[in-house]
Amino acid sequence: MEQFISTVKSQVIQLSSVDKRIGMVNIPYAFFYQNTSAVDGFMPSEQLKTAFYLALQAFPILAGHLRQSRDGRFSMVVDKENLNMPEYLESTCDVHYKDIKSARFDRRAWPSGVATVGSVMAPNANGIIKTTNVHIVRLKDNSGLILFLNIIHCVTDGIGYFAFLNHWAAVCKTMRSGAVEVPKPPAEFTFDRSIIKQSLSTEREQLDAITSSVFAQPSLLSKCLAWMSPETRGSLLEFLTSLINSETHVFHIADSTLETLRSSVREFVPEGTRVSNNDLLLALFCKTYAQALHSAKEKGGNIVTRALGSIGSAVFGRLFGTEEHQVTGIACDIRPRIGITDKSYIGCLLILPFISNPLDDLLIPTSAESLATIVSNIRKCVDNLDAPYIGTYIDTVDSTPSFFILPAFYLMKHPNALITSNHTRFRMFEADFGDGNQEWVTLIKERPGFVTFTPCPPPMKGINISMCVEAPVLKELLADEFWTSTASQIN
Repeated sequence: MEQFISTVKSQVIQLSSVDKRIGMVNIPYAFFYQNTSAVDGFMPSEQLKTAFYLALQAFPILAGHLRQSRDGRFSMVVDKENLNMPEYLESTCDVHYKDIKSARFDRRAWPSGVATVGSVMAPNANGIIKTTNVHIVRLKDNSGLILFLNIIHCVTDGIGYFAFLNHWAAVCKTMRSGAVEVPKPPAEFTFDRSIIKQSLSTEREQLDAITSSVFAQPSLLSKCLAWMSPETRGSLLEFLTSLINSETHVFHIADSTLETLRSSVREFVPEGTRVSNNDLLLALFCKTYAQALHSAKEKGGNIVTRALGSIGSAVFGRLFGTEEHQVTGIACDIRPRIGITDKSYIGCLLILPFISNPLDDLLIPTSAESLATIVSNIRKCVDNLDAPYIGTYIDTVDSTPSFFILPAFYLMKHPNALITSNHTRFRMFEADFGDGNQEWVTLIKERPGFVTFTPCPPPMKGINISMCVEAPVLKELLADEFWTSTASQIN
């Protein structure tokens, strides 16, 4: 730790409007490592911790304090004399790795307390928002280890998250090999948010109708949320999230199944239309989830209020409304769209365009033809995200400091909305600390309707779908013949 502190230079990193837009949530992952060789020195504590602080030298922002100014601007303050040092904990438990593995990594088989924070960025007991949290949980009989790592989302997105995790692992593995020099990161990272404005196109184009409506009429409530301190806002959202009783489950779709489905859907879309994995998976989940939610509601299932629904629905129940559309937010990385994939930029570069599908379309029994309608809608939305569009989007969010809250507030007004994020491009199973790669990875989320697409652990081939749902919705989803013939449940 002292070696890290000695390398820190005090600085203030102004966060961008894009960072702010996602600045109310965390990136909390749990990674599972098995001691397959039953070695006594499995992922040794001291070397793990030493490597962590050595890796932190390339990511000083992770020891910064999040600050919000009176004019609504956010910054990360890295003060050498007052660092916000990561929370680094280690504990043991009486749960054996084989028991977690035999339960297919279902969270109900985990030891308690693995996740020291939830999905909402909130202050700890001392009133401080930690930028980074680590919890090493050693399992019974040295059978394995769970590594929990959280980074607040306004500091980075999945690209930066896994860049740090994999660098930490590389440093640890090198140290354990006896090498004298610690490996440097594969690239020199930049945290300078000005690169975004410098890379924007000079051209502009009109935003789509939904996005325009998101920013058109900020309400008094949205302004109040925006002007709260990050600590107060986080505490409020954390409380609302605590009202939820949701479950996280993982399903698997094999590559061969996905290709068969793609071939079928292509027969019903215009020739030449791109049908990506993301288009297919998202369309399939939109339809399946809408149908399951509708059935659960009709049967009077005990569906608890959604915390990120409206404040009123958080108290009185989220299904009393009569929404005629399903709103879906699609997290999109804008690096390739503004030409900075080669800059090793560490920050949050996700925007959240929305699509709106009529429930009448979604409730049509799922087939290749009915999926094609939703796929076309998704593809149109994604294709619209070119450089001029992104320039207008960022100009709009930049125009008024409180505007960063409006996409989240839009979701609050649509409590049946979905949020989707594709993590398949992340190097998720490559963090070898010296005893092999992780066997399983879980993203911890509590908001019903949140779904992520993730790579499969080797040697599996295909894509995993991790979803957060209420129990009555899951029951209906498992009764959906099209879904169960396409996806198999892992946990």
